[in-house]
Amino acid sequence: MTDLVSFAQQQDKQDKSNIWLSNGKPKFTVPTCDDGLLWETWMSMFHFPTLTVADELGLFPLIAEAPKTASEVSESLSLSERATEALLGVMTSLGYLVQQNGKFNLTKASINFLLPQSPYYWGGMLKLMANNPLSHSVLLEGLKNDRSSVYQEQDVWEAHEVEIDKARLFTGAMQSMTMPGALGVAHHGNFAQTQRLLDVGGGSAAVSVALAQRYPQIECTILDLPVVCEIAQDYISKAGFSNRIDTYSANFFTDTFPIGYDAVLFSNIFHDWGWKKCQHLAKSSFEALPKGGRIYLHEMLLNDTKDGPTPAASYSMCMIWWTQGKQYTASEVTLLLQEAGFEDISITSTHSYFSLVSATKP
Repeated sequence: MTDLVSFAQQQDKQDKSNIWLSNGKPKFTVPTCDDGLLWETWMSMFHFPTLTVADELGLFPLIAEAPKTASEVSESLSLSERATEALLGVMTSLGYLVQQNGKFNLTKASINFLLPQSPYYWGGMLKLMANNPLSHSVLLEGLKNDRSSVYQEQDVWEAHEVEIDKARLFTGAMQSMTMPGALGVAHHGNFAQTQRLLDVGGGSAAVSVALAQRYPQIECTILDLPVVCEIAQDYISKAGFSNRIDTYSANFFTDTFPIGYDAVLFSNIFHDWGWKKCQHLAKSSFEALPKGGRIYLHEMLLNDTKDGPTPAASYSMCMIWWTQGKQYTASEVTLLLQEAGFEDISITSTHSYFSLVSATKP
């Protein structure tokens, strides 16, 4: 440890001596590291907008028809050679396209998630973000005021209750980002003993549909705001599960949870709220469940030091922008459930960066 401290002190002295002379004039020598990280962070601001633009232009369905040269893409999309080169360059460098024999092909990621005919198409999220672009000033306002700034002064959920178009756009985005993970929940989670499941804040019913598809004995209820329940019924009907998935209009903070369910599910819900409201949700679930009933939380968990993985840490920043919440660590979620009275807590990796936390009411 002493050696490490000594090394750090020497580096600190070296860094300072490399920057300033004793007379206060700058001394220009080679930095102790390069500025690659700054370049990567700066250029990353173009990644997501380039993806939303590529989606809107129809780049991925175009290439899905047959591999294309840059000239063919340029002609089909009516883009200049310069614009096409930049667009294809970014999409290829990020892994959405691959070049083979002078032609651009789709990768597995783009085939699965960027083609409109795919059941896992991320178009809803791309459209939501394109319609609500993040800016420096909006993020700064959110951080300084510690509240959602995406709809200016409006609360997100209140805005969705009165503006159906915003609610549909948001629910569509949640559907597109949730469906792949929902299948992970159904595949890796243990719901073999579950008969009736209450999907709190279930939105488009993505997780309930995945569970109903895998477990023929399960019947699910989506508990959400009236406007969202109306939207959810369309998704449920299209999935062919209207006979096994229904909706229940309620506010999960002001209304009592209905009883008669042996499991309660929250998928990407706790991260929308602060500690006290999460305590309320856990307690409400405990009170509504019978002995032996189970609670399930599907979340992207932070590591114990709250500095990774990068998508989870960045998701917390997204919550600053959109909601009242943040990403939680496994330890924090465990404590929330224990405080409510739950036992036998387990955590299972489900899909990508997501995990399913489950616990039992003794």
